Amino acid sequence: MDFKTIDTALTDLMERKNKAYGNAYKDNYEAFGTTYAAIEVFNKVNRIKTLVKNPDISDNGEHLFDSFVDLRNYAELAIKEMIERKEVPTDVLAKYKIETE
Repeated sequence: MDFKTIDTALTDLMERKNKAYGNAYKDNYEAFGTTYAAIEVFNKVNRIKTLVKNPDISDNGEHLFDSFVDLRNYAELAIKEMIERKEVPTDVLAKYKIETE
């Protein structure tokens, strides 16, 4: 499986979840900034560590894979907010071939 296939599937999922949550991430980022983004990622990494150390833990049907998907999505949401709020220097964006208006 190629990265673009995975990326498309995970982006579609993230967009559906974001719509269902009513842009809660954006609102919380606006209130708390990158601290909020870091806490979301930190919490998800801790969840992954727990699941790796204790694979038999039941978490309402959530699989380790689900936590990695969430981690990816939280990172992408943070990246999007940072770019939209012009918190990333243009030379850094240029390294990734990201152009903004």
